[in-house]
Amino acid sequence: MISPTRIRWACAAFAITLAAATAHACAQEATPQPVAVASPSPMDREYDGATHVTLAPYIWGPTINANYQFSVPAIVGSRPAHLIGGSVQVTPQQYLTKLNSAGMLGLEVRKGDFSLFGDAIYLNASASASAFSTIQVGRQGRIVIPATFSTDAHLSATMWELAAGYTFAHGHNADLGGFMGIRQFPVNLSISYNATIGRRGLIAPSGTVSSSELTSDVVVGLRGRAFLGNGRWYLPYYADVGSGLTINNQTWEAMGGAGYEFAHGQTLLATYRTLNYNGFPPNQHVQHLSMAGPLLGYTFGF
Repeated sequence: MISPTRIRWACAAFAITLAAATAHACAQEATPQPVAVASPSPMDREYDGATHVTLAPYIWGPTINANYQFSVPAIVGSRPAHLIGGSVQVTPQQYLTKLNSAGMLGLEVRKGDFSLFGDAIYLNASASASAFSTIQVGRQGRIVIPATFSTDAHLSATMWELAAGYTFAHGHNADLGGFMGIRQFPVNLSISYNATIGRRGLIAPSGTVSSSELTSDVVVGLRGRAFLGNGRWYLPYYADVGSGLTINNQTWEAMGGAGYEFAHGQTLLATYRTLNYNGFPPNQHVQHLSMAGPLLGYTFGF
């Protein structure tokens, strides 16, 4: 319980503060003050009615988690194609050395409260992996034979997003906008495999399987940034959710971090970004995909 003495001291301190503020306000009214013209903030310049174009190359190093499945042709007698599935986690340290080429770029065109923005990621990589499974033969599959699949995969993917946005509210230091757009994730995957059947490797078939899948999702979300006081540091934020058009699936993405805007208008950005795909039909090669990791970017204004 708060003691009566502390309450009296708090009331006295509040009264003294109020009296000092009143005396300061009266003194300002009595003494003519020069009219201060506030310089426009970065947010004011963004919404000055002119057309602003922003180009943002960036580097994103996510850890990739995926649940996958693919079928190989019949490898024992006349049995049907065998389904191989599993999960994999790949860190930036593992795949950066295997990148053949890559590019990441963001673009925004803004005029007042209306904006059009896009994002593109291109990856061309090679990788090797092993999967362990079993082959069932005989009547009702009573005989179970262990199998090892060694694979060499080539992945070519270009993920892009295009959206139109509208700013619901903005002030001297912050804004809030909504958007709607489409995100597309076409994946071309080619896998060469060597299967060792049985513990002694008596059967060793090999072959190649390929898949080309296109995931297009309609996304809606919120984005914006908030400057810290009247300084140049700001906090960007982004979040969206979506659902598939070409393939039934769900997707969501979120990003947040910190940025700094220089006097010449260019900015340095450091955030954490996560992108997720879920809810694929049972017959798809990819059943789950998540990419999450740090992002470093630099924006140029025109």
